Amino acid sequence: MRKAAATNNFLCVRSVAAALLLVAVTSGGAAASTAAPTARCAAARPVVTSTETAVEARVLTGCTAGELVVFRAAFVARAHGTSCTAISSELETDPAPVPQWIRARLELVCAPGAKGLLGSQVTVEMDGTQATRVATYGFGDTFHEPNPSAHHLWTVEYLAGLGDLPVAADPAVRSSSGSAGEGGSRVQADHQVYDG
Repeated sequence: MRKAAATNNFLCVRSVAAALLLVAVTSGGAAASTAAPTARCAAARPVVTSTETAVEARVLTGCTAGELVVFRAAFVARAHGTSCTAISSELETDPAPVPQWIRARLELVCAPGAKGLLGSQVTVEMDGTQATRVATYGFGDTFHEPNPSAHHLWTVEYLAGLGDLPVAADPAVRSSSGSAGEGGSRVQADHQVYDG
């Protein structure tokens, strides 16, 4: 009997606390909103790993609505050659008070010798009321360079988020995109060759 009374007292305290929180949020005469919480997007810093023959960069992106993850995107870019490194990686967030997209810029360079390859894969997931939508797409660039001392520089831009993404700065740059539900992502790559 005492245990039941203690439990009831605990539930009453929780109910009072919840009521006070609701009053604090809706103070000023405003009614409690039934609208879904605004989504917020964020990403981990790009992780770059390299060997003597390849460099790989990974970026994980996620958007949440309240505490629920509603959108996820994973981007992997890999450059193959005889001497590949990552020159730099930079992350940019939507400057709005509630970020809706994430942009990652990667610079990958290779001294490939006879041949080389840049490839990327993006997996986009959007959690819906009925099921999770998944879209996977890729982007690639191959080259055959007779000059063994030529360096190949790729500037790869990866953009992911909810709703309308910012327009591409240079529409002429090769790009690929995919979407799942309200979430989408885009990859653009610019390829330049330097002698020596």
